[in-house]
Amino acid sequence: MKPKNIIKDIKGVFKPPKKAYYLGKIVHGSPYFDPWNFNKTILTIRKKRPQYLRCKYFKLFGYDISYGWPIAIKKYDLGWKDKFGSPRFEWSPSFQIWFFRWQFCVWWVSPAKDQDDYWEMVLWYLKYSDKDINKARDTWAWRDYTTKQSTWDESFLIKNGY
Repeated sequence: MKPKNIIKDIKGVFKPPKKAYYLGKIVHGSPYFDPWNFNKTILTIRKKRPQYLRCKYFKLFGYDISYGWPIAIKKYDLGWKDKFGSPRFEWSPSFQIWFFRWQFCVWWVSPAKDQDDYWEMVLWYLKYSDKDINKARDTWAWRDYTTKQSTWDESFLIKNGY
């Protein structure tokens, strides 16, 4: 799900996600690893190719020679999966630029502290409740382990009649 579509669909019901920024040396993956065919040094020569390297390579005289582009620009939609009939948050929507050993990232993050709960509630509202907030609140399946009370968090909602 694209950030602009999510923001449009939850407008007036949920607090909108906020943008977070990062600029610095590469530390964030796409969403977990470097993007395909990206090599921050263009050419890498190693005795043994690392498992996580996601660019092209060939072997020459017992060495693994990896090569790829040192520049990448990627957009990632909201990452989630359906597991046992409910959504599971994987990663936030983002826009990322890699330039040699540097990275610029923009993420859309929860307006509160808990990323998982926010995105899973938004997904429950959009995908499982026909965009009906009352139905979403009533059918929310998650319960606290000890109290057996619903874990639906009203603090994510805009307080205009909901």
